[in-house]
Amino acid sequence: MFRLLIFLIIFLFSCSERNISSKEPSSIAELSRALLERPNDTLLLLERRNRFVEIGNFEKAIIDQKQLFELDTSNFYYRYELANLYFELHTSNPNYISNSLALIAENSSVFPRMLLLRAKLYYILQNYSEALKDINKYLPSYPFDAEAYFFKGLIYKDMGDLDLAKSQFQTAVEQDPNYVESYEQLAFIYSHNGDSLAKYYFKNALISDSSLLSSWYNLAMYYQNQGDFYNAKQSYYGIIRRDSLNKDANYNLGYISLVEGSYESAIQYFSFVILQNKTNPSAFFSRGIAYKLNGNNDLAKKDFEMTLELSPEFKEANDELQYLK
Repeated sequence: MFRLLIFLIIFLFSCSERNISSKEPSSIAELSRALLERPNDTLLLLERRNRFVEIGNFEKAIIDQKQLFELDTSNFYYRYELANLYFELHTSNPNYISNSLALIAENSSVFPRMLLLRAKLYYILQNYSEALKDINKYLPSYPFDAEAYFFKGLIYKDMGDLDLAKSQFQTAVEQDPNYVESYEQLAFIYSHNGDSLAKYYFKNALISDSSLLSSWYNLAMYYQNQGDFYNAKQSYYGIIRRDSLNKDANYNLGYISLVEGSYESAIQYFSFVILQNKTNPSAFFSRGIAYKLNGNNDLAKKDFEMTLELSPEFKEANDELQYLK
């Protein structure tokens, strides 16, 4: 997940965790009424823009920021904020990448944070050489900025240089010991290399923020891939304590139960996943396997048939069905 960096005012949030509200809070309504009387009041526009950012409504925040920039096109702060808001919305509208790049001034030495923003944009465009150039120009002005080292690590990782990537992610957590994303990237790299240090970094991510389900899931998958089902289950339970409806955790607990021979338990977990999503062919297939191993071939056949109805190319389901006929 990228961090939202709003100069002077920082708001950290996840778009996947906040829904954009269609009903404006009263404070926004009051600001809007005030702006009807003073439409070019920069303080009011800034405040309403900040309120929209708080609730995750970037589209309306962009409208206010565009007005601020139009009122003073020489203001580097206004220019940067508008470019940054476009960057935050680039996944919903790819055109916003070019909008953001167009706003970034050529002479970024006046406002060095534009260099880091442009580096992020180049990273998205997979223009890694230009991204590195901008970060290297930026770091002398902000040598303790963990985010810059994190993005530098991402660039090296995507370029295939895992050693340089590790050093940058390590520097990021040295600058900010709570930089969860860097811990996770370090864990992924060590896990890829089969190094047990991966577990240490996954756990550090959780120490930094125990509420992040992604960190629990990554740790659980690490244990699961290592065949350590006990600790994998404990990590999945950590997810379920925070999100009892989590489909991935419930499905994988079903898988582990299946491998361990706890077929009734596996059936319960897969049934729970199916209850939430009746179009999941893998859940039907896995439950079918659990029914078969538990000696209930009739229910197994029904699940294999449903798997093929949902996914006709599901070869394993067809094989199982032919075996049971």
